[in-house]
Amino acid sequence: MRPTLSEQITGARRVLVELAAPEVADSYMQEQITFAAAALEHAAARWPHVLPDLVTDIRALEEVLGVEPRVLEEAVPGVADHAAADEYHRDLRARLSDEIMSGSVPSPAVRAYLADSTERLR
Repeated sequence: MRPTLSEQITGARRVLVELAAPEVADSYMQEQITFAAAALEHAAARWPHVLPDLVTDIRALEEVLGVEPRVLEEAVPGVADHAAADEYHRDLRARLSDEIMSGSVPSPAVRAYLADSTERLR
């Protein structure tokens, strides 16, 4: 499908930087345009990795929580229904939060998952 989502995001960034920014005199608005353009550039670069990263995190959460892995699709990382995968991921994260908030000592697997998640955010 053309344009791809990355191309659409890159095009939106170009409109901001090349068309909108030169027309804006206010320094605060210029900063906001710069921030939005940087966010769009980051999104365009990260988009191809979103689904594989989501599947990786789902598998890690299933393992940590002792949940039987679901079949997302045989062609992973090409999960057919991204919304369903995202909803399942939110459910797993809520279950992990419930476990953490229960007051019991987190298992080594939970601690390792949290440390890995924190590291990936850096």
